[in-house]
Amino acid sequence: MKPVILNKIERLKEEVKYLTDVYWDTDVNPDQLYRLFRGDIERIGHIDRINLYRRLFMTYDWYTLLSLIPPDRLREALSAPVLDRLYPASLKDRYLYAKSVLFG
Repeated sequence: MKPVILNKIERLKEEVKYLTDVYWDTDVNPDQLYRLFRGDIERIGHIDRINLYRRLFMTYDWYTLLSLIPPDRLREALSAPVLDRLYPASLKDRYLYAKSVLFG
């Protein structure tokens, strides 16, 4: 295989690992979780993208999130329905600040 293809495969595996790790307590199909993250489907059982983003924000640091969440999805990820569910308040404030810097 060409190196570019291998890099894409490795990147996909890494993204799926990040996503499945935040649902360590739930039996979730990794392919379905990736499809939810990419916007191909709206929900998996009780899990929707708001819940997925909330778990990602509560688990990973900002730079990991920036490498994981595509730029065109950042506005959705930093939306009020997601941020309103973050705790502790200091974490919520941190992402509210990031949202204000990025989107005004």
